[in-house]
Amino acid sequence: MSEPTSAPGALPSEDATSVPIQSCPQVNDSSTLNKVNQTVNGEHPDGPKIRQQVEFYFSDENLPMDLHLLHCCGGRKNIPVSLNRIRGFRKMRRFKDKALIVEALRKSAFLNVSPDGKEVSRKVPLSGPCLLDEVNSDSEISHDPRTQKPIQHPIPLLPQKKKEYPCGKSKNMMKATGFEDMYAEAPLTPAEAEEEMAMYDPDKPFVERIEIAIQRFKQKRRMHEMYSKIFNKWMRFGGVESSPRMFGGLSKQDMAEMDAEQIAKALAIHHVPWDREDPKHWIVDFEGVGKAFLSSYYPLHYGYDPNQIKTACQVLRSFYNYLLFHQVCDEYKDSLLFARAVCDQADVELVKSNLFGLALPGAFNIAASTVFGGTHAGQCIVGQHWAEEATEGWAGDKNLGMKAEEARVTFKTAVAILGTDEQYAIIEAQGSKEGLNTIKVEKFEDVDLEVVAIKFSPKEVQEMYTIQNEAWKQKLQLQPLGKLICRSWNKEDFDQWDLPKEKYPKGKILKEDEGKIYEFWVEDEVLVECFKGAKIEAKVLTLSCGLTIIDSVSVIHPSFYNWLANELWMERHPREFKLSKKGLVGLDDEDVIEVNGETKQGEEIINQGDII
Repeated sequence: MSEPTSAPGALPSEDATSVPIQSCPQVNDSSTLNKVNQTVNGEHPDGPKIRQQVEFYFSDENLPMDLHLLHCCGGRKNIPVSLNRIRGFRKMRRFKDKALIVEALRKSAFLNVSPDGKEVSRKVPLSGPCLLDEVNSDSEISHDPRTQKPIQHPIPLLPQKKKEYPCGKSKNMMKATGFEDMYAEAPLTPAEAEEEMAMYDPDKPFVERIEIAIQRFKQKRRMHEMYSKIFNKWMRFGGVESSPRMFGGLSKQDMAEMDAEQIAKALAIHHVPWDREDPKHWIVDFEGVGKAFLSSYYPLHYGYDPNQIKTACQVLRSFYNYLLFHQVCDEYKDSLLFARAVCDQADVELVKSNLFGLALPGAFNIAASTVFGGTHAGQCIVGQHWAEEATEGWAGDKNLGMKAEEARVTFKTAVAILGTDEQYAIIEAQGSKEGLNTIKVEKFEDVDLEVVAIKFSPKEVQEMYTIQNEAWKQKLQLQPLGKLICRSWNKEDFDQWDLPKEKYPKGKILKEDEGKIYEFWVEDEVLVECFKGAKIEAKVLTLSCGLTIIDSVSVIHPSFYNWLANELWMERHPREFKLSKKGLVGLDDEDVIEVNGETKQGEEIINQGDII
């Protein structure tokens, strides 16, 4: 027995009038209760109730006037409706077991359930008029403007499937975070501007202002794990400590009685120790810290994944923008602007550094290293009896090393095309193999290089390589060579950070050959990944014929590479030097000892006892 048809403008299904459902009588006798709980004709007692309720929702009496359900099924289109949506209707919430609902609806002669049990629809589509139809004079359904507003056509259907998100993303993570490329700070109201002027008053110490800014920045951003991890590491790298709050959180009543500055201080977990204001040990350098973090610390610990690099750069850039927009520390405005520019540079150069490092040293330099006993000599496993199974079907794979014959042909061809007459005469003196044996390695050195010029192969060189490739097409494919011009560069790292200032005023050991120019022959396909200013840590071979060879490359740095002793701080606090009384035995008053970079007389040391 069904309810009378709902009037026009009825509420959605969850509020629509339902069919009368009788409840089970209360019983106290245990035997009677067991009988009630047993299935009737193989079906759960709630099955008929479920089937009767859902059939009413889709019936010819309710469906034409149920605008919400029509939005889901499309009226006469009979689009399957999500069963989870049906279960959310008010009259269906009493039935908790989804499997029970699916089982009951499968026995319905009026409804059709999808094989996976996730969707339900009518077996025979709706045929009569419904609220989705446009109103006209011939329509059997009219709209009373006093009870319902006219429906706008066409009517969009409600999605019946859950929205799919990218792998590793949730609905909450898809919301705006404040770290988007096009994100901009909202304009401040006069009251907010006045509050921030007091909060970031230039007369306040920088330490106090930056602590407030850090907390306020975190409050205005959605700090997901990937952002929080980078932000916290960067703060630590810059000398900002972090620790959990010592006391519980603030209640709404407590926060209502506090201003924005007090709330920021109460919720802060990042703080700057006051000894950071000592200019002898700490300086404020946004640009230097940004360069060192992005070029030295971050690639070493997090790698070169392009998406992660973009995230790291955006975290730093967003914080710099916040400091500039809110005028937190205008005395360091220039440093902030330069630091923000470094983030834009790192976005490009860190990715290119990785690609350039994977491409170097190139086929020609590998061939030279193979021929003259460098790192790649003897690395080819193709043809070795002990590697027959491992190399079967892998002929020509560059990861298996370069054959000696291929290396000699590659080197000789390059010298014939790019070399001088004297160099070519050497390798042709007694034939290819014998001529190469007369060339010796004069120097094998570790060199830090900086790229100063990139010269791609000219057209005539490309034409010569085309001719050679035609002759050798059955065995190998040669690539035209360009030139990579570098100069030696003195890299700073932890090996020189604590040198005595009196002996090394610049804080580093100056190399005699610093600024020396090197010229290398490198394939064009490798030079495409190179960029001017790139820093290369490599092993270089100098041959007796005057050629320099890149034997191997350990790492490529961006052009803005910088190293700070802050990296030592990240791993552990550097311990200060201590000289105990036990170590003063035999020390004369006139003896001179260097302590922490300072020269002290023996008399002074003895009187102090412990020197820190």
